[in-house]
Amino acid sequence: MKAAVWTELGNPNIEIREVEALPLRPHEIVVRVEAANVSVSDYFPLTNHPKTVGQPVPQILGHCGAGVVIEIGSRVERLAVGDKVVVTSTPECGECHFCVNNSPEFCAEMAWMGPNTYTGADGVEMAGNAYVGAFAEHMIVPDIQATKVETDLPFDQLAMVALPIATGVGAALRIAPITPGADVVVLGAGSVGISYIQAAKMVGAGTIVAVDPLPHRRALALKFGATHVVDPGAGDPIAAVQEITGNKGGMLAGAGGDFVFEAAADARAIEQAWDMCRSGGHVVLCSVTDQMMTAKVTFTALPFAVQGKTVHACQGGGISQRRDIPWIVKMIERGQLDVAGMIDGHYSLAQINDAMTDMMARTVLAPILMPQS
Repeated sequence: MKAAVWTELGNPNIEIREVEALPLRPHEIVVRVEAANVSVSDYFPLTNHPKTVGQPVPQILGHCGAGVVIEIGSRVERLAVGDKVVVTSTPECGECHFCVNNSPEFCAEMAWMGPNTYTGADGVEMAGNAYVGAFAEHMIVPDIQATKVETDLPFDQLAMVALPIATGVGAALRIAPITPGADVVVLGAGSVGISYIQAAKMVGAGTIVAVDPLPHRRALALKFGATHVVDPGAGDPIAAVQEITGNKGGMLAGAGGDFVFEAAADARAIEQAWDMCRSGGHVVLCSVTDQMMTAKVTFTALPFAVQGKTVHACQGGGISQRRDIPWIVKMIERGQLDVAGMIDGHYSLAQINDAMTDMMARTVLAPILMPQS
């Protein structure tokens, strides 16, 4: 089969290579990849310093996607050949400390890389990124990273479910559930940011402010439900957000959003998100930055200690994939989430470098790789 293979640490060189599957392990399945979302989290590891990334090469890229099960290992029971599945980078074993304590997004089985699943023509073995490797005609994944879905939605929309939809919707409805009438701020109007905005609109948020430096992204934010937009390059974005949301009073931080969601792929936005949140509010952090392993953020000690803000991580949107992926699919089917409207680019496997370039240039919102085309 053909796969998009990252070949050199510190160099974003991707080659389409022929690879052959290694023998299937008992808990693995083979999925024919029909569609895979391309995101900044696929690209940034390619350009970080090798010592900070610590990932082996060669490896097959792509950490989530959608397709059809075509083979199962001897111990797979939940899935069968012919099942339509959404594959995520986060497993859900159901047995580890995190799964049994209602935090499956931190499942102990999660891995930067899986074991080797393929071998190249030169005999060198390789693994799929995040035990997935979705930028290929087939992917070999553990069954605990695949969820069966019964739907007629097209595969390009299903590929959006694991990322960005589950990340944005899960954060807004599971991690820090937005309350009706609340003031919501979203930093970064990319595909995750647009997912935050759609979820906020769906639950009846009051003011929804999108902060993004790109005019066309601000226009998209308004299209998908933002009530206000802020250009961070046109002045102090913190002051602009505080003016829009208003000051509720008190000696602490009365101005800002009740819920602030950061998805800007910029460490500075993490600090801004904190300052854009009023006392007692919630800050949800999602960024994978261009210096994702070395970037630092700083908060002033007294406000950090006394303003009562809750800071949340956003690993996988905090979802339980078995419970929430079918729920998200139903929301798309009912028209509560406009996923089709977010997709603005389809690429063949041979066009993976074009997809990466367009995504990093922000000329497309949601590039979808279609390996079978």
